[in-house]
Amino acid sequence: MKINLDTALGYTIHSYERGEITVNIPLAMQIEAANGETPLEDAGRETLTHSLIITPGTLIRDWPPAGFEQLEAEHLEAVARLEPELVLLGLGHHLQFPDPTLIAPLVKRHIGIEYMDTPAACRTYNFLAAEERRVAAAILIA
Repeated sequence: MKINLDTALGYTIHSYERGEITVNIPLAMQIEAANGETPLEDAGRETLTHSLIITPGTLIRDWPPAGFEQLEAEHLEAVARLEPELVLLGLGHHLQFPDPTLIAPLVKRHIGIEYMDTPAACRTYNFLAAEERRVAAAILIA
């Protein structure tokens, strides 16, 4: 599934395929990584094959849970520390519902949470990020 949304303002999701997500890297971060030089043509995207957390300003490439069964409250604490107003929890290829005790770090901080399958979380994240919402997507690749 290719997702078209062109933005230079922050990280967005370019596409989702089962087992991988391609992320658009903001131009400012591409220039920074190239030490002020013009970025290479393919520098604008990165394909990830591990669970991740994405906000318009942050990309955590190595979020520990590899699958739904490994999701723990401490993993959601990492998302809560980013202080979003809403978290989209992409729980894999099929919608699943975690134990309510797992989302305690978000509830404690009055952060909204939406459970979605991973493809829906990718699409919804881009729309909310484009509206300049303080959104985070915590996405399980598996």
